[in-house]
Amino acid sequence: MLRAFRGREGALPSKYQLLEIPTAIFASLEDAPQSAFAADGPTIDCTYRDEPVAARVSLDRSDAKITVKQIKLSVCTIHAEWHTSEQTT
Repeated sequence: MLRAFRGREGALPSKYQLLEIPTAIFASLEDAPQSAFAADGPTIDCTYRDEPVAARVSLDRSDAKITVKQIKLSVCTIHAEWHTSEQTT
């Protein structure tokens, strides 16, 4: 995932970060009880290593969409990070 950080709204990004989200985070979904999927639009917590909630997966059955959210940066690998000088246009 490439993340871009802006100092203020409308500004060009001044910092970038390239990180890897380990796919092993999602292995815990196999262990989730069937009842976790029963609610309308369920959100299921993913455990990984020592993190009880390393990420959350939300299911939207209305349009067959899966959303991964609240991924903990501490479980990711940061491969690169760089700063740019802010330019005005």
